[in-house]
Amino acid sequence: MDSSPPLPAPKPKAQRGAIQVYETLRDDILWLRIAPGTAIDEVALATRFDISRTPVREALMLLAGEQLVVFLPNRTSIVPPLSLHNMGEYMDMYLLLSRAVVRGAVLAADLSPLQPPLDDLLAHLETAPGEPALRAELALRRLLGDLANNSFQNRFYRQILDMGIRSKILHFFPNAKPADLAAIRLSWAQFIDAILRRDATAADQIITRMLLAENEIILRSLHPRFGHDLPLQGETT
Repeated sequence: MDSSPPLPAPKPKAQRGAIQVYETLRDDILWLRIAPGTAIDEVALATRFDISRTPVREALMLLAGEQLVVFLPNRTSIVPPLSLHNMGEYMDMYLLLSRAVVRGAVLAADLSPLQPPLDDLLAHLETAPGEPALRAELALRRLLGDLANNSFQNRFYRQILDMGIRSKILHFFPNAKPADLAAIRLSWAQFIDAILRRDATAADQIITRMLLAENEIILRSLHPRFGHDLPLQGETT
C-alpha cells in the first residue's frame, strides 16, 4: 500500500490566470500595443484580469525568460527598449532556421495548404502593407515550419519569427518602398513555386536573398535623413 502523502491539488484558477496574463501581455508587447520602455503595473494587471498579483508575477517571469520583460533593482518591471546591438546574431539565426525549414518543407507529403496563405500575403503586400501583411507573412512562415515537421526546430523558428515582429513594424514596413514590396511579392511567388516543385536548392537561394533584402530595408531606417545635409555656421549651401 502506498503510504506517501497525496500530492497537493493544483490551483487551476491561478494557473489559468498566469497563462492568460502571459499570452495577452506577450501579444501586446510583440505587436507594440505596449511600447518598448513602458513600466508594467502589476496592480492594474491584477485588477484587469481579476486575479491576485502572484499569477501576474508568474506571467512576468515567463516573459522575462523570453527577454520581453526586464526586472529592475527597485522590483519594478518594464518592457525593455528595442536594441540593435545583436541584430547580426538575430539575422544569422533567422537565416539558418529559415533555410533549414525550406529543406524540411520540401519533404512534406502535402504542400497544397501553402497556396491560400500565399495568396493572402500577396494581396496584403499590394493593398495593406503593414500589420495585415505582417500577420499574413507570419501565418505563411509558421505553416512552412509546421510542414517541415521538426518540433525542436519549429520551436526556435517560431520564437525567432516572433522576436522580429517589432522590428518589422517599426523599421521594415515604414521604410519599404513600392518597388521593395513589389520585389518581395515576386520573391514570395517564386519561393512557393520552388517549394511546390520540390526544388530545395532554388527555394533556399530565394529565401536567403529575400531575408537579406529585408535586412537592407531595416538598415535603411538607420540612415540619417537630413542632419548630414545641414550647413554648418559660416558654410554656404
